[in-house]
Amino acid sequence: MPTTTDTPPCPLDQACPGDILAAPVRDEAGSVLLPAGQSLTEAHLESLRRRGISHLQLQAPIAAVDPAELARRREAIHQRVMHLFRHTAGEPGSSALLHAVIRFRQEQCR
Repeated sequence: MPTTTDTPPCPLDQACPGDILAAPVRDEAGSVLLPAGQSLTEAHLESLRRRGISHLQLQAPIAAVDPAELARRREAIHQRVMHLFRHTAGEPGSSALLHAVIRFRQEQCR
């Protein structure tokens, strides 16, 4: 995943859940609050507001992926997870986990 640390700092109020940090977020003492590469959540943003953080260094948005390529990636993920669950896919206890893992992995490929 490309990291662009030369992007201008973004005001915290303009950051959104799902944005990815291009540089670590540090407090006044220099301690790392969030590492570079961290995908932000609403809880992260609220915590940073409480700590008085005003700007973040975010990765530049990545160009949209071709829908056919995205479908190919999703199918590859589906096949890989099905392979991992090949011995237990039919068991009732594994079914919910199987579908949760597929859903999670496919969301990560966006």
